[in-house]
Amino acid sequence: MAKNKKGRRNKPACNTVHKDRLTNMPNDVLINILERLDSPDAVRVCSLSKKMAKLPTMLSRIDLDVHYFAYVGSGSHPLPLSDVIRTNGHVTDATDRLLTFRNQQVALRHLSLRFYLRYYDCLTIGKAVSQAMATHNLDTAEFTILTEKQGEDCGTADIVYFGKQFKTFLATYPDVFAGITRLELQNLHIAQPDIYNMLKTCKRLNSLQLCCCLVHTDQAVLQIEHPQLVELEIIYGDFKLVELKCLPKLKRMAYWHWDTYEDPLSFGDVPLLSSLRLTNAGAGWQKNLRFSQFLSNIWVHPECPKLLGPVFHKLQRVGLVDLPEGCDIDWTVCILEAAPSLKELCITVWDHWCNIKTEEERREQGYDDKTNVEWESSAPDGFRHENLAKLTIYGFQSDENLVRYVRRLMEVAVDLEEISLYDRKVCESCGDLDPKIKVKISPSRYPCTMEEEELIKKQIIEGLGMVSLDVIHFRS
Repeated sequence: MAKNKKGRRNKPACNTVHKDRLTNMPNDVLINILERLDSPDAVRVCSLSKKMAKLPTMLSRIDLDVHYFAYVGSGSHPLPLSDVIRTNGHVTDATDRLLTFRNQQVALRHLSLRFYLRYYDCLTIGKAVSQAMATHNLDTAEFTILTEKQGEDCGTADIVYFGKQFKTFLATYPDVFAGITRLELQNLHIAQPDIYNMLKTCKRLNSLQLCCCLVHTDQAVLQIEHPQLVELEIIYGDFKLVELKCLPKLKRMAYWHWDTYEDPLSFGDVPLLSSLRLTNAGAGWQKNLRFSQFLSNIWVHPECPKLLGPVFHKLQRVGLVDLPEGCDIDWTVCILEAAPSLKELCITVWDHWCNIKTEEERREQGYDDKTNVEWESSAPDGFRHENLAKLTIYGFQSDENLVRYVRRLMEVAVDLEEISLYDRKVCESCGDLDPKIKVKISPSRYPCTMEEEELIKKQIIEGLGMVSLDVIHFRS
């Protein structure tokens, strides 16, 4: 390497060239690049030169996530308290710097903050966001508020405490929450009066998620009404009932895991509701959901039921997974009745026990013994499906239920061209189960020889007239 007059080595020019290429770009180009990065990364890049130092105050989009600053990454495991304090402090400081000292001539369009519910941090964040909302018309403003304790570590006293903290935050900065468009809350005691006050304050709210919000000793009816809410998600809701009273703009509703005997939801004025997602591990003490009754008044306007017709009419492929072994699955014929254009039906019959390791866990979580689904056909006698061409079953066993089911579909689907039958899926982890559970897993009864296959085929088509055995295939 060449030396200068003082005998020192000259620094290579390549880094300077690359640095100049970046800093010499126009500000609008640089900002466009920076907004594609996480906000903390954008701030770090801007520290490369004095010219770029002011660019973070000109960003139109700001996303700050407390998990970004954590050593453990963005996983779902709770952080130690020391890490919560440290990482939440970073989010608080970054929010304060980016909002308090930003260029007032540059519009702020999007703000998304994910932080822990800590009193003094919330005060700093609330003050900075309040100032930003006073000077900018944000298109979207999102809060995801976490709690220091989660899961089994978060007891009743903790949930009550976190609920009081949130109510203090809400009461201190009502102007901030009035501008929030998306809000995610967890592990809070938030009873009906609190929900009413929160929804009344959050005037622009269009998306709300509540996770583990209520105390088991205070199960109550939750009534929700809001003129702007488009999306509502409730996870582990310990509510006696959720009443969707008046939600004229609600389009998407999801309810994951409820703990009540009665129907979990009731529907009032929800004329735009187009997506309803219900997920629950049916406990033995809970009654069956009858959708004909449960959803009987979901359509407020007379023309709304017609919206479903074109959707099911055009449905061509359906897959059903993890249907319980040994149970009657004739209820799936209702899909054929509702979807006249259906061409392919794929079903997986599988008892996958890995999520519950012991018989004690199974009882604690309220799992009952398997039962058949109660179902009555709405189709007239002699119903025929003209378009179903392919039926695939994973987990086929040579028992009465599945043999009868294949036979029934061959009767209904007059143009069925191919039936593919596979053995049940194999999971290596299932070998580590509690012996009390393992004994419930019966050995496979899938036909193993050509003779057994031919026998099952004849049982299926017996009495069906001119039906060829060639449409039935046992796949390995």
